[in-house]
Amino acid sequence: MEYKGTLKSIDQYMNLQLLNTEEWVDGSFRGNLGEVFIRCNNVLLLGAAVMGRAGLGKAFAQSDVSETDQTPMTACSRAGTCHYFRFGKCVKGAACPFSHELKEESEALRAEKLRLQVEYYLSDENLASDAFFQALIRGSSGGWVPISTLLGCPRIQQLQGTGPELVAALRWSTQLQLREWPVGAEEVRRKSPLPELQVPRAPEPLKEDTLDERPLPLLRDCSDGWEAVIEDLERRSFCFLKRRSVSEALLQEEFERLLAFADWQKLHSKAGAVTRSTAWYVTAGCCCRYTYGEASVPPVEKPEWLESIEARILGELCGLAKEDWPNSVNMNLYEDESQNVGWHSDDEGLFRGCQTDCRIISASWGAPRRFEIALKDRGHISGKPRIFPDTLQAIDLHPGDLCSMEGAFQRHYSHQIAKGTSPGSSPREIQEGAHKVRINLTWRYIVSHKAYCPRKEAAREE
Repeated sequence: MEYKGTLKSIDQYMNLQLLNTEEWVDGSFRGNLGEVFIRCNNVLLLGAAVMGRAGLGKAFAQSDVSETDQTPMTACSRAGTCHYFRFGKCVKGAACPFSHELKEESEALRAEKLRLQVEYYLSDENLASDAFFQALIRGSSGGWVPISTLLGCPRIQQLQGTGPELVAALRWSTQLQLREWPVGAEEVRRKSPLPELQVPRAPEPLKEDTLDERPLPLLRDCSDGWEAVIEDLERRSFCFLKRRSVSEALLQEEFERLLAFADWQKLHSKAGAVTRSTAWYVTAGCCCRYTYGEASVPPVEKPEWLESIEARILGELCGLAKEDWPNSVNMNLYEDESQNVGWHSDDEGLFRGCQTDCRIISASWGAPRRFEIALKDRGHISGKPRIFPDTLQAIDLHPGDLCSMEGAFQRHYSHQIAKGTSPGSSPREIQEGAHKVRINLTWRYIVSHKAYCPRKEAAREE
């Protein structure tokens, strides 16, 4: 079965919308259907006919929805549904079940993707909340946006768009005006007035139990020297900071020990870039793996060389008895200022950080970095947690500093390690090559072991 018509739109999943559609079965015309929508899992083959100024022109889509057509999907259709194929390779490697042999797409389809992406960046929908493009447009003479700036946008980079390709694609835009001179400095702008930037405001706090209704032991009650970064009683959310209280020599010795002995494993973005390295340690008897998106890190029992570090931080500085120490520690290694971890909450099921009170203890070695905190925006249009920018707070974490997040903090707040060296870094810290590297240890309590972990069954018996 084939559908022939004008391709109006296509998305990254290969969902199709055709206009003036004709239905053909075994080479015979069966009638005019007008406008149709074909889901990606029903597309067997997509081809183009004569191109026209309106966009992609005539196209045909071969579908496998016929009751009598039992032909399996080919490599072409399966390659189109692989979302891990970036920059000429699949980040899942040999484990990917899809074929990428026919990943090449037509120039017309590629141009359409680039044009639609730029039109989205400069659309009313995006500019209502995109402070970056709002500031760029308002700060330019005539509202022009350089093509070179668009080439730095993540989605354009994923599409591997070039300057000449963007210019060629935007010639067909009915929403945007293109200025093609001088060559190499092309610009584009909206044809309609710029919408107002709508900065979301944090909602009224959700009611949480007060500390009187349900007491919560905080680290500042166990030891001295903690200063409040977030003390949100209404949201039962707390973040405290304790500045370095040990010598540089001891910190350097611990830094070198962690760097040399930890079981580091590299983590990659979907584009294949290394975002950081990690190591995952648990107490004896636990075999829970730790997952980061598609990556899964096997557990390692806490080694002897870690004992003195835990005794100093959890015992001496936090004032916790050994039986109250967290039963897991996650280590992160940032090799330079470009490696980071973006906005997130520690909401993994192991810790139930968004369901119950959760204490997290973090310690830093090496290069200073900026730690940012903000209230979550759960109602964002994307469906993913975003932040309320007007609630953002930032602190500089230096080697030897401790930071805690406690109570319902993970339920209401997000945090990130920003890219770049901390603005509070000393000239010596910036100059020394070794101090580009940062190591962070995060201690947490596993309260819900995986079903395959022996500690899960032990907890049931208790």
